[in-house]
Amino acid sequence: MSMKTDTRPARMNERDVQREATQSRILDAAIPLFAQRGFAGASVSDVARACGSPVPLIMYHFKSKQGLWEAAVERLYGRVNAHLARELEQTAGLSGLAFYKAAIRAHISTLAAHPEHMRLLLQEGAEHTARLEWLIANHQKPMNDRIIALIGSAQGEGLIASGDPEHLMFVLSGAFSLPLVLAPEYQILTGKNPADSRQIEAHIDACLELILKA
Repeated sequence: MSMKTDTRPARMNERDVQREATQSRILDAAIPLFAQRGFAGASVSDVARACGSPVPLIMYHFKSKQGLWEAAVERLYGRVNAHLARELEQTAGLSGLAFYKAAIRAHISTLAAHPEHMRLLLQEGAEHTARLEWLIANHQKPMNDRIIALIGSAQGEGLIASGDPEHLMFVLSGAFSLPLVLAPEYQILTGKNPADSRQIEAHIDACLELILKA
């Protein structure tokens, strides 16, 4: 007697894979649009055109433009945090000046790999909104807290300028990221591509020389 094989789980898995692939395609299109244009400037129709999925399908998966934006932010921060964690592995076993040099290199390398991160913050940070409060509370504040602690530690070792670590965090964030965030302006002014690996290395070296006390 033959037994019937139930294929329903396999079909469900296929649907799950297809759903994840569709959502990934949508989010990969949404991230740069929200980063470049902000929440108000990037429409769901813009995302639909960029990813090739109709607006109703996007709304089916994310329910609203707000839901799409939040999912895009979560995806972006997941990538940024994972990349930074990999880069910070290079600090293992280091101490003193060598540790802080490696830590700064890790942060700038991560910004270079994901310039949408700071572009998104510049878009959202210009106006006090519920979106900004959500972004900071759920994603940016834990990152800021780690950077502030790192600055305080470097100050304690006399390796970085004194001053309010929270204020210095904004100063350093600008120094680390602006050539990458404002890449078109930088390229027009200098004739150099800030995303080029040699330019990234030169930028890292300049930041290290500017910030750390040898």
